[in-house]
Amino acid sequence: MIDVQQADEKAIFSGALTRATITRAFDKKYRQLVNNERIVIDLAMVSQIDTAGLAWILLLIELAASKGCDISLVNLPEDLIKLAKLSAVDTLLPIKNT
Repeated sequence: MIDVQQADEKAIFSGALTRATITRAFDKKYRQLVNNERIVIDLAMVSQIDTAGLAWILLLIELAASKGCDISLVNLPEDLIKLAKLSAVDTLLPIKNT
């Protein structure tokens, strides 16, 4: 299960961001996060992430770029950082230090 709490320019994800939780409905609902001028994605409460979760985050980053939305990621779980490095996409993540 994945939950997203959104307030102004920040979205806080909690739970598992995996193949099982990234449903079509989830994707459709949360793609709209990048319709804003800027968005900060806080991943501190993400308990599990897999390659599908990483791919969805990369898709969100690509959509943000195409819409002129300034997107940044904060509080990345260590598993996400390791997965991104293994996949050689870590340099694509707009990580903001908090």
